[in-house]
Amino acid sequence: MSLVHQMAAAVAPWADFYNASKVAQSAVMFGHFGGMMTAGGFALAADRTTLRAAGATATERARYLGELAGAHPIVIAALTVTALSGLLMFAADLENLVVSVAFWAKMGLIGLLLGNGWLMLRAERLLQRGNPADPRGWRRLRAVALTSLVLWFAVVLAGSILPNVS
Repeated sequence: MSLVHQMAAAVAPWADFYNASKVAQSAVMFGHFGGMMTAGGFALAADRTTLRAAGATATERARYLGELAGAHPIVIAALTVTALSGLLMFAADLENLVVSVAFWAKMGLIGLLLGNGWLMLRAERLLQRGNPADPRGWRRLRAVALTSLVLWFAVVLAGSILPNVS
């Protein structure tokens, strides 16, 4: 028996329950979409503000860095809900998703998004610990904010394609 079949057998009780229950499917999908909407909404708003703050005064930039730090716990909590609900959906259709190119493309994009988030945190912390008005630091932060915008939309696109090709 292959590893995929063993994994599918291990999650079969969940898959049977999930696939037979419209309530479970609705609840898990709500967690997935609600988490994505919350995380993405806060992240997009923060990215937009980052782009605007890049041209602001030093005082405004310093204030903005404090506000930006407050968005991260919300984004991380919402991404956690999204990841947990995604794992539940994955477990309910493991044998199909494990071989889906669209699924792995979405996972790759999420990995890039998480890596970019780490770069964003790093750029913010460098500005907070050093000079909050440093033009080079703000160029770096602006670049990761632009990348974030692109990656959020790419993840949503991949998620939209996934049910149509699996």
